[in-house]
Amino acid sequence: MARDLARFFAANVTTAYISHSELQGPRALDVGRWRPDIVDVFAQEIETRIAREGGKISACATSYPVMEARRGEHLVGIALVSLFLEAPVPYAILEDIAVETAHRGQGIGKAIIDWVTLEASGHGCERIFLESGKDNHRAHELFEREGFSATSVVMMKPLPKP
Repeated sequence: MARDLARFFAANVTTAYISHSELQGPRALDVGRWRPDIVDVFAQEIETRIAREGGKISACATSYPVMEARRGEHLVGIALVSLFLEAPVPYAILEDIAVETAHRGQGIGKAIIDWVTLEASGHGCERIFLESGKDNHRAHELFEREGFSATSVVMMKPLPKP
């Protein structure tokens, strides 16, 4: 199951998706460059989340759910979410969202964001954060329509290797 979700995710994100978290972790080698084994990386992340959560969101603790969006039996979207309910100001992070390329513009991304918003709010979160690659313009438009706004700017300086 995790491998199928990972293949879906890798097939439906471009290098424009890469933001600082992909560069800080094991996903991307550089701006505009995924790791060659990105499906394995995604599969491990998804498998860890599924094993940890058992398909449920905790009512009072940190949770890391994986959400699937389907039309019938067909997978059309996925989201990885983190809920930090014990933080001084409880919040959620929409860590990842991907919609099947052929189904973009049909309201699936909005439906995923609506679900995340409902779950986060229902569990007491006061804010939802997300980050997005600087060139992921179509996604930025969706996020802004759904009420997200820029709160910071992240910059990176590559260092020479010794």
